[in-house]
Order: sequence, then C-alpha cells, then structure tokens
Amino acid sequence: MKNKEIKTKTLLDFSIKTAHSVGIILEKLFRKENPFIRGTSKEIKTFYDELTDKIIKKSIEKNFKNHSYLTEETGLVDKHSDYLWIIDPLDGTGNFVNHNPFFSVSIALWYKGEPLLGVIEAPILKERFIAIKNKGSFHYDLNKKNKKNEAKLSDINHLKESYVVYCEGSEKNKLRIVNLFDKIYPQVKEVRKLGSAALELAWIALGRADIYFTTQISLWDIASGLIFTSEAGAKLFKFNGEEYKFKEFYNNLLNKFDLIAGKDFLVKKFLKLI
Repeated sequence: MKNKEIKTKTLLDFSIKTAHSVGIILEKLFRKENPFIRGTSKEIKTFYDELTDKIIKKSIEKNFKNHSYLTEETGLVDKHSDYLWIIDPLDGTGNFVNHNPFFSVSIALWYKGEPLLGVIEAPILKERFIAIKNKGSFHYDLNKKNKKNEAKLSDINHLKESYVVYCEGSEKNKLRIVNLFDKIYPQVKEVRKLGSAALELAWIALGRADIYFTTQISLWDIASGLIFTSEAGAKLFKFNGEEYKFKEFYNNLLNKFDLIAGKDFLVKKFLKLI
C-alpha cells in the first residue's frame, strides 16, 4: 500500500505545519551567534542546516514512512514511492549566518514525477507561500492574521522596465556569470539577488520581480518555487530557449540546471540577450 493516494489536504496540512515549526526554530536561533567565516552560499554548511534537516526527515519518516525524499543535506532516499518530498530545510544559509533575514524553509511534494504542492516559509519576514497543482499559488501575511492573496505576475511588458533576480546556484565559473551580466544588465531596469532561490521564484509569482534566472541550481533549491511560480502563470525555460517539462527535473534529480522563469513573451525577449 506504499503508493496509496493520500488526500492533498492531509499532505498540505503536514507541509505547512512542518515548515512553520522549523521556521519557529530558525527564528529563535537567528542572530544568536556571531556571523560565521564567509564563504559562498553553497560552501557554507552549518549546524542549523543539519538540525532542521533531521527534524523534517524524522517527521516524514513518522507520518509517511514509505515516501521517498530528497534533501540538500541527505541526498536521495529512494523508497520507490510515487511520492517524493524535495526539501531545503534552510534555503539561504549564507544569509542566515550573516544575520540577513532573507532565508526560508522549502518543502515540496512531487507525485508521479509532477509537483503536487509546495510550501515556502520565511520566518523572519513573516510570509508563507503555498501552491497546489491546478489550484493556484497564494501568499499569506503572517503579521496580518494570515491575510491571503492569490499570486499574480507583474504587468511589466518591457525588458527596460524589468526587475531581474538572479541566483548563481552552484556555478563556479565567475567569468560565465560576468559575461551573462554584461549582456543583461544594460538592457533591464535592475538586477537583484536575494540569496534564497525559493524566495526569488516566489517574488516572480507575486510580481515583485519580473524575470528570474539561475545557473547550475539544484532541484531542492527550486522545487517549491517551481510550482509556486508556475501556478501563478510563469513559464520555465532553458537557456537554449526550450521550455522545461517537469519530468525533466524528476528524471534528473541530482543534476544541476540553468533556468529562466517569468512571463512567456518577456522571457523570450530576455533569451535573445543571452
């Protein structure tokens, strides 16, 4: 019975509860220590990553012991289930250890190779982002009694007016990044970097930015963000102009991806730059 279908509400409630409980822990620990020695965001590993990873894994094993899961700290635990949890327990570690509030807890659940739901919790920002397959994406303001708003892409239609957010993922070739910026920056309004891929994708879905691009990103960094921004109407593209299919991510779980997300026609204009 390990692949027996479970009600989406049950899975969503579990995801929200888990992300929120981990968020509370991170909020209590935030700014309790001096910043660590700086490294790139992908080089920094902390006690906090391991602690939150263990909490979420333990919760999955207790409630859905037959489900597979993929986490940044553990890698893939394959139980040959139709259900796959994709977790980044602390997305934005570099921000967290340097006392920057732009970090999040990212929990996604994929079913039969397609994203079923995603929950992103930003504990210091007091924001929650929830997406459910074919039911849309929603933003919750935790400071305002969970005030709920449906995600909506921005109305910007021109590159010159566009805010772009970028994440270097695991890209080690700084010259490649510089070359990309050289082509992009003069043609857009602004390029920004939040330091949490999940939040950056959420920003696209909410119209806080217009285009997101990333290089050599791991799936656990973007799994929740992919469904959140897609349910809001954004499209996902490769750098060669082809549109991503979710099965491509699922069939290459441990790969790293170059990705662009945003409104279809705006991203196609962006692609001409690179």
